[in-house]
Amino acid sequence: MAEGEVKITRAERLRIPRLLDSGRIAKLRAFRTRITDWYAPALEVFDEPVIVCIEREGVERCFDHFHADVLKFEDLIAHKKTAGYVVSVKDAVLAYMLVFKRGSRHLITGFLSSKYADGIPSFPEFRDVHPETVGEALSRLKAEGWISG
Repeated sequence: MAEGEVKITRAERLRIPRLLDSGRIAKLRAFRTRITDWYAPALEVFDEPVIVCIEREGVERCFDHFHADVLKFEDLIAHKKTAGYVVSVKDAVLAYMLVFKRGSRHLITGFLSSKYADGIPSFPEFRDVHPETVGEALSRLKAEGWISG
């Protein structure tokens, strides 16, 4: 690795099982079709945070993207898709900055290209994104006044 070069050493979406307590389950119960027909949610749910580690000059830094924030990011992307638009890398970078309020081209690239342990991409539409592409999107967003920095 050349001096000053940044390398993404880890970009992983974890799948951490968690059991719901009985009080939470009671609050989540919903009607299936009729008022006498209850639907009981699963006892086990999964938190799915994204971990991105980047290394520069021998120093590695890891960033946690908490499950609730990952869901917010996915929701922003889903709203644009639902409205009938194609989601570009620029849109994904803006959504990332809105949710996480910080980012560099390597950190955002790691997030967008993260994978589950079995190799399935977290965000398939961005699996081939590169730091240069994210850097261009950041520059355009800054020039348009969407972000400062």
